[in-house]
Amino acid sequence: MSNVNRRAFLASAAVATAAAARLSGAESDRLRVGFVGVGSRGTALLRNFLDAKLGDVVAVCDTKPEHAKRAATLVTGAGQKEPALVEDWHKLLEAKDVRAVVAALPCDLHAACYLDTIAAGKDLYGEKPMCLTPADCDKVVKAAGASKQIVQIGFQRRADPRFIEPMKLIHQGELGDLVEGRIMWSNSWGPLGDWFGQRARSGDWMVEQACHNWDVINWACRGLPVRAMGLGRTGLFKSFQADRDVHDYYSAVVEYENGAIINILHSWVAPGQNGKFTKEFNDEYTRLNGVKAGIDFNSGVIAYRKELNVPDKVAHSATGAINNTKLGLEAFAASVASRKPPVATVEHGRDAVLACLLVREAVYQRKPITMKELRG
Repeated sequence: MSNVNRRAFLASAAVATAAAARLSGAESDRLRVGFVGVGSRGTALLRNFLDAKLGDVVAVCDTKPEHAKRAATLVTGAGQKEPALVEDWHKLLEAKDVRAVVAALPCDLHAACYLDTIAAGKDLYGEKPMCLTPADCDKVVKAAGASKQIVQIGFQRRADPRFIEPMKLIHQGELGDLVEGRIMWSNSWGPLGDWFGQRARSGDWMVEQACHNWDVINWACRGLPVRAMGLGRTGLFKSFQADRDVHDYYSAVVEYENGAIINILHSWVAPGQNGKFTKEFNDEYTRLNGVKAGIDFNSGVIAYRKELNVPDKVAHSATGAINNTKLGLEAFAASVASRKPPVATVEHGRDAVLACLLVREAVYQRKPITMKELRG
């Protein structure tokens, strides 16, 4: 037996042994989960899953042993048994003890992992963006639709009352006809390197980071954009990462099916990371204005046009700090238990990626691009 095959055999045996030990104990109804990818985002998901006490983490998969060991320490520190540690998600998916998967991998691995997870009959919480191409998005939508699995995409804002409750009002006409929106990503905490700086792996910032915002705008407009135009710049951080080819700055204008025009400004050149005025330049928001009122989604505040003489208000009932990562995982666990559709579906995931890719192509080609051209 080769060393490679021996490692694969031992990894598979470790997962199987852990499964047998747990199942023989007491056929628990608790949700048993395997985590695939426990880097920065995966660790955040793991911490929130454990903190919310949503189930047992029975297996952890990561190609970096230090990441897997850190995750195992978090699991045992939460009072659970030590999970099986594997490097190949296929071995994790073979374990009968794993009922659901929480995946937080580099974006270029999403499609393959998600399709494998669905094929293995496991429920899935998959981080955004769902995929990096329209074809892969269509494959995941088709596979999920043909399965009995719960597949939730990591748009935690769809589990956040600051977005859910105001969105109902928007759809009831609270803002009037939608006219224009503004998306801002002014990041003073970067640049980020590794795969984040490689467009083939991350999809560029138009996809990896902005997909959250476009999902919200799609949700509000109940449709997709029809055209976009934009400009941007690369090459500002080559000394930081020699193979970096993502955009360090771009701006775009996007028209939706309902006529709303959305402006996005997305930058990694904001100053202030180490200074006392960081908050003056570091900002992120999604806002939408209609003929009657406008909303800031991050706060849930709706402000009305002066002539209407209507007092501004906070359009949600939530109080205190809101951890929408935890809310998203709680919503996933609830869907797994009830078998009801998740708050963020594969269709939402696909449509967000389409909006992102439309903007990306407009910026890359430096000319107006239509959704028909993107899809055709």
